[in-house]
Amino acid sequence: MTDIENMTQAEWQVMRIIWTLNGATSKQVIDVLTKKTSWKQATIKTLIVRLQSKGYLEVDKKVRPYTYSPVIKEEDAIDQSVNHLFASLCCMRKGQAIENAIENSDISKSDINELINILTKKSKDAPEVVMCDCLGETNNG
Repeated sequence: MTDIENMTQAEWQVMRIIWTLNGATSKQVIDVLTKKTSWKQATIKTLIVRLQSKGYLEVDKKVRPYTYSPVIKEEDAIDQSVNHLFASLCCMRKGQAIENAIENSDISKSDINELINILTKKSKDAPEVVMCDCLGETNNG
């Protein structure tokens, strides 16, 4: 599996377009990003080439124009990114980070209902207090 840890925010924007279109030409990516950003065409092409060299994109050179396809699934990239972020947080701060993400995100009613179901199940075995693990000691009593 390709590790997304070193994907930049700009590269994420390119990947989101390619994931959404299920593969795209550089022209398609450029058309979208020049409407959304102030980036120049050369900058966007550089990002595509960089993503390819990092192993996030593969190119089909059999047809013109070249079509770029993701090597990693969007869901896998999101999971890796979130897991990497949460691995770097203090255990005591993870709940607050989840709260902030929910507060600051547009999410559907079905997503909210799924979160409620997950939290209801999780609350049955959850500790009363989660202790800090930053110094290598945990006490989730």
